[in-house]
Amino acid sequence: MTCSGTSTAVDAPLARAVSGEMITNTGEASVSGTASSGFLGTGNGVTLTNDGRLTTSGNSVDALEALGHDSIIVNNGFVSTQGNSADALRAIGDRNQLTNTGEVRTTAGSSARGMVAEGAGNTLTNRGSIITTGSGAEGMNGDGNDNTVVNHGQISTSGAVANGIRARGNQNTILNTGTVKTTGLEARGIKVDGGTGTTIVNRGTVTTEGQAAYGVWVASQTGQTARLVNEAGGVIESRQEQTLHFDSGNETVENFGRLTNFSGGAAADLGAGDDSFLIGSTSQIDGFVDASVGTDTFALGGATDASLDVSKIGSGAQYRNFENYEKVGSSTWTTTGTNNAAMPWAIREGALMVVGSMGGSNMTVFSGATLGGNGTVGSISARSGSTLTPGVGGIGVLTANGNVLIANGVNYRVDLNPGLQSDRIVAKGSATVEGGTVQVSAVPGDYRPGSRWTILTADGGVTGQFSNATTNLALFKPVLTKDGNNIYLSLPITTENMPADRPIIEPYFPVTTEELPRVLDLTSGEANVSATGVILAHEDLFRAAVLCRMRCSMGGLPTFTALDGVTMEYAADMPTRKAPAPAVVLPQQSRADWAIWGKAIGSWGSTDATSTTAAIDRTTGGLVFGVDTGFGTPYRFGIAAGYFSSGFNAASLSSMGEVESVYVGAYGAASFGALNLRGGVSYGHHEVDMHRNIVFTGFSGTAASGSSTESFQAFGELGYAFALNSNVTLEPFVGLAHVHIGSRGIVEEGSAVAVMGEAHSFDPTYSTLGARIIATMPTSAGLLTFKGLLGWRHAFGDTVPEATFSYVSGSTPFLISGAPIDTDSLIAEAGLNWAVSERVTLGVAYTGAIGDRNQEHTLRGSLSVRF
Repeated sequence: MTCSGTSTAVDAPLARAVSGEMITNTGEASVSGTASSGFLGTGNGVTLTNDGRLTTSGNSVDALEALGHDSIIVNNGFVSTQGNSADALRAIGDRNQLTNTGEVRTTAGSSARGMVAEGAGNTLTNRGSIITTGSGAEGMNGDGNDNTVVNHGQISTSGAVANGIRARGNQNTILNTGTVKTTGLEARGIKVDGGTGTTIVNRGTVTTEGQAAYGVWVASQTGQTARLVNEAGGVIESRQEQTLHFDSGNETVENFGRLTNFSGGAAADLGAGDDSFLIGSTSQIDGFVDASVGTDTFALGGATDASLDVSKIGSGAQYRNFENYEKVGSSTWTTTGTNNAAMPWAIREGALMVVGSMGGSNMTVFSGATLGGNGTVGSISARSGSTLTPGVGGIGVLTANGNVLIANGVNYRVDLNPGLQSDRIVAKGSATVEGGTVQVSAVPGDYRPGSRWTILTADGGVTGQFSNATTNLALFKPVLTKDGNNIYLSLPITTENMPADRPIIEPYFPVTTEELPRVLDLTSGEANVSATGVILAHEDLFRAAVLCRMRCSMGGLPTFTALDGVTMEYAADMPTRKAPAPAVVLPQQSRADWAIWGKAIGSWGSTDATSTTAAIDRTTGGLVFGVDTGFGTPYRFGIAAGYFSSGFNAASLSSMGEVESVYVGAYGAASFGALNLRGGVSYGHHEVDMHRNIVFTGFSGTAASGSSTESFQAFGELGYAFALNSNVTLEPFVGLAHVHIGSRGIVEEGSAVAVMGEAHSFDPTYSTLGARIIATMPTSAGLLTFKGLLGWRHAFGDTVPEATFSYVSGSTPFLISGAPIDTDSLIAEAGLNWAVSERVTLGVAYTGAIGDRNQEHTLRGSLSVRF
């Protein structure tokens, strides 16, 4: 049924729905007289909706009422009641849902409620506005068990004995994220009437004003429980009376928001019962908290670190009449100030760091929790699995006025420095140590083998000993000793964390176990060894440039001859030619027998890291040039020279360097029909400059060196060329090259971890199997030649460069390996040559060599001139 327009009724409801039926009001509706309600639903599953305006007048005349289970009442408009006990939205039964998104008013009537549900499992939600007046009037009321009352909007009540939100029964839940404001003699923001297991969560604002007006009142009886959580950002305040008031039950309060008593009285009175009051880091309390009668617990908790002045605890202080004290939650709380009253503390979770004096506080530390600090406590009982960490933010002493008991399985953490100062516990009584582990954290410094620190002292004597000890120092192994009143720790040197062939030097002493692998890499001098790989890249570039020149300059095969612009006479291009002609006429070598050539080269390469070596990046620029002649024969001979400069870096080793190489070489080629033979030899001189920045715990320095070496290489290849058609030729080939890089003396300067020694000679051999394709295209602008290559290169012999070093500060020699070369690599090439004239050819080419770890990408620009 839908009611629109204007509807009125006297002494009877406007409309009635039974099970499963729906009533919707979209107009102006009013009811007066002795009717029980404006719109009435009986039975189960009824839906009552007001989208318009609904008013009632008369005692006990409710506006929207459902009698039954699983019904829905919704107000999206305006609802107003006038009269005693006249409720706006009312449900009697179980599992009903009441929702207000509009405006609800109950006026001029006592005990009139904005939203009320009587039964079990009901849900009341306010997202709009609820305003009530009159004695006993309430904004929202959940009466029964397992009900949920939620306010996201605004509730305002006025009149004596008025409640903003009320719940009665067991296992109810109240959530406020909106605003609740009550005014009246006994006005309460939130009230819980008896029952057990109710939870109140506040994220909004609750404000009360009146002579006996409480922000929250839990009227519990002995043995009943309730829980209140005032979350961060939540505000509960009272103008005159106690902000939180509890009766005789066992309540738990967790405050992360603000509790304010503007009169200066109690922000919380826990009443009788065994109660718990917890504060988090965002807790703000204006007023005092009185635990009152019972065995009550004050707790520090939450997940965010915070601090507490312990002088706020005690009779006449902010936190009064508590019998027990706890640290819970994952946070670390630091206690400051002085309070030597008897306060038994249980550190159950997280950490409690005592900075001030708590001389009467006996501390029990449970498994997983931590007690530390440099203040004073009463006694200490650390259970298995707990942690003791004397000192805060540096070396410190935790003093115990009584006895200390350390169970087996306790972690005892101490910091120490080279000045023989260390964290420790000092007990005025006795200390009993049943086992546990001492965990030593050494601050950076100059440690001397065999030094000794005192880590625990007991005036009444020490009984027992820790089971073992660990340290973060990589080169020291802690040893525990004791006498009648002290436990000591000393640090003899150990080699168990060092590789067998690496010497121990003094700068390593402050290095931690975690840091040691990186330090060994930084100080190994590895980058000096990996420079051999950069030299080898220069060898490859020079060899490739010379071989390319020989393939381009040989006669006998027109397609290969054309690569560097040997003069070709294409009969097919003759204007008077009428019949098919051969594509190419052999070169006129007698006219152009001598040639000079040059290639400008840019290359970018990288070598990936391995489990034992660092990654290397390099950039190379260079020039190779030469002169050759055929002497009018099918053979060709020449000489070449080259220069390369590479900058390279090993970022993980904070190392960078430069390699400069100068080459001279001789080469020759011959053609025997389709069979082509090419080869050459070269000599290279190489200058290597290295700079390394070395920084680790307790050390900062540099190491620099300049060194030189020579190299020799011999190389050759054999190819067989055949024409696929008149313009395309394919040449399978096989190649072989051997490189010898001489040993290189290295002496670094600059720091105690600089190295000196010799990079070993390096002798790799390469075999290459592949095929290249050549395609020519005559154009009006000159002959264009496309070339491509695909091959497999295999390296054998030496593939890992090595060096033997020692430290310039003095040490035994040790062997270091550099970045290895790939055993197998894919070789690919693509290029284009342009015969600008009969004597001049320009070319550009890309070559890539790709292996598992190494990559090299090269661009070559070439110029050849024949005369």
